[in-house]
Amino acid sequence: MSTFFTAGLAALGLSLSAVPALAHVTADPAEAAPGSYFRTALRVPHGCNGQPTTAITVAIPEGIVSAKAQAKPGWQVQTEMRKLAQPVDLGHGRKGDSIVGAVTWSGGSLANDLFDEFGLVLKLPDAPGAQIALAVTQRCGEQEIRWDQLAQAGQNPHALERPAALIRIAGEPAASVGSIRVQQPFARATPAKVGGAFMVLQNGGATADRLLKAESPIAASVELHTHVKDGEAIRMRPVEAIALPAGGEAKLEPGGYHIMLIGLKQPLKEGTRFPLTLTFEKAGKITVEIPVQKAGAGGGHHHH
Repeated sequence: MSTFFTAGLAALGLSLSAVPALAHVTADPAEAAPGSYFRTALRVPHGCNGQPTTAITVAIPEGIVSAKAQAKPGWQVQTEMRKLAQPVDLGHGRKGDSIVGAVTWSGGSLANDLFDEFGLVLKLPDAPGAQIALAVTQRCGEQEIRWDQLAQAGQNPHALERPAALIRIAGEPAASVGSIRVQQPFARATPAKVGGAFMVLQNGGATADRLLKAESPIAASVELHTHVKDGEAIRMRPVEAIALPAGGEAKLEPGGYHIMLIGLKQPLKEGTRFPLTLTFEKAGKITVEIPVQKAGAGGGHHHH
């Protein structure tokens, strides 16, 4: 049975909500927060050529370190374990070299003209913008349908005959330069001439680094800023650099460090994007696409 873990497919413009809900096996809900314990269900819309469904098997793809099936009256649940070459973090301080590789519900009977759902809780990777594909095998007595197809580059996903069930991890894919990863960038929509950009900068290296400057063609000038308390007031002030400790991170967020866009040449409109070039003292330059969220957005940052 095929398993899939495909990161960054959101860039292909897939619209999960546009897939007909009762055409094939789907995951519902189909969007989750990065790194979350996510409860979803596999929705089975029909049988196999008119025959009732008697078993459902879902392959748990790489990147999912914990999977737990929901009990279902009239069905037996079996799990197939997969041995790993190296132990992984299973969450809650636990490590292990064996994880759930597949889950099967069997022994029941779901009529062809009815639908039902088979529940799962999955520990998702902290990978904003990634897309998880769950390969599902549906059995109807001696018949079998494999829902495991993935759209290739340039292919219309709606044209697939037997697509895998998809889960999208919310947020933007991480960009990186050297040991620096730029996570979850965003800006707030504004009609004003001044705006802000926010993100999480992670330094995976053994040497400290610093963000020295930022540039964007949409603004007359771009400055690194922070907030400081001045008596009873909170004021913004520019800073020369933002430190990135070795093995640590810097959060650029509303109310803290952030990137100030001064003299905007056009309003920041929700749903649009703009380029922002970051220069690090050691890692060098990287250009990141900044998505504009609604006014007052917090960016949906998720940390452990």
